[in-house]
Amino acid sequence: MPMNLNSDLFQSLHQHALAIFSDLRQIRRHLHQFPELSGDEANTTAFLLNHLQGLGLKFKINFDGHGFIADLISDPHKDTVALRVDIDALPIQELNEVPYRSQIPGVMHACGHDVHSAIGVGVARVLAELKETLPLNIRIIFQPEEEEISGALSMIRDGALKNPVPKAIWGVHVAPIQSGKIAWTNGLFLSGFEHYLGVLSPKGDNTLPGALLEQVAHECCNAILALNRWYLPETWGEMHAFWQTIQNAPPELQHFIVYDASVNTEDPELWQGQFGLGIKAATPARYADAMVAIRHQLDHVCEGMNLDYRILPMGSMGDVRNNSTLMKTALPTLKNAIGEGNTIKLNAAFPFNCEDFFYYTKYIPGAMVWLGGADPSSGKYAMLHTPNFDVDENCLLTGTLAMASLLLGTSNFSSE
Repeated sequence: MPMNLNSDLFQSLHQHALAIFSDLRQIRRHLHQFPELSGDEANTTAFLLNHLQGLGLKFKINFDGHGFIADLISDPHKDTVALRVDIDALPIQELNEVPYRSQIPGVMHACGHDVHSAIGVGVARVLAELKETLPLNIRIIFQPEEEEISGALSMIRDGALKNPVPKAIWGVHVAPIQSGKIAWTNGLFLSGFEHYLGVLSPKGDNTLPGALLEQVAHECCNAILALNRWYLPETWGEMHAFWQTIQNAPPELQHFIVYDASVNTEDPELWQGQFGLGIKAATPARYADAMVAIRHQLDHVCEGMNLDYRILPMGSMGDVRNNSTLMKTALPTLKNAIGEGNTIKLNAAFPFNCEDFFYYTKYIPGAMVWLGGADPSSGKYAMLHTPNFDVDENCLLTGTLAMASLLLGTSNFSSE
């Protein structure tokens, strides 16, 4: 039976979330101070497991080394719905001068995974208070190695979507949006990517010095990068304006292509005459258009140098596409939990990031939402993958309420 999602329930969610807000802030700050890179998340996992004790959860640990799942089971005969949170950090030296600054040289939570992890704990604690009335069982997947885009696949291979198979899965990612807001899409949320290796070689029996091949590889990269229309905003003002553009979604953004190309700067002698190439695009047709445009640029550069080129596939990842029925079903509970004015419908995808959350959605219906983490008045801009990344910690409260409500709202979802 669907849960009666009435005003008393949402008041209870708020009360429980407010009661643990201080704890969640301390959890987030500890994780921020002691970040661990992909594959090294042992202390992070132990810390999170410690904060999940006493809630009546059933744990399965050692997924992909340091991943684990926490099941809140109200009735084994009920459906299960999942929440994925990622736990790893980035190889970035933090520049923030805050009491909770990273204590690990060259390592930082610059993508908000400390926030996501704390929210995972928050959702578990809030819903554990409602365990006897839950219409669903809840599975929270604490996933390592998202930054290496390998964690989701490993978790799935180790059984994170089995025993039982969740009816749906949700994901959350902090974003440079005003704190207190949740943004969502129907359909494309984040595009995947196609990666290639470009290889230059002299035509026929000709030879060219390695230094010259390297120079031409640079020219090829510059020619490809010149195709870009969209660039990652670098300032808060630019970012704020770009999110407005996503809401308005002009046709050229709905059909975006983003190009990336670079030579190996760490060991150029091994890569002389070679370069990496990446494409992110809104549709399969746009990927095909991108390759046509790239070949045109490379033809132009290589023709005058009497060079051939090859474009070798090196890997790809699919799009994160929100299940529209799942989103539509759970959206009313989200709006009731945080206020309709705090929800933002985006009409195009953010074109610069990708997410291994895609792999979960290959097996079960899923959706992700953006969690606003910015408060410009306090100097918190939530600019992802930057050395001064920081958030307004009130987003921990919003995130906990939002994800708990979306999980509960899934009780009415049917994929049939």
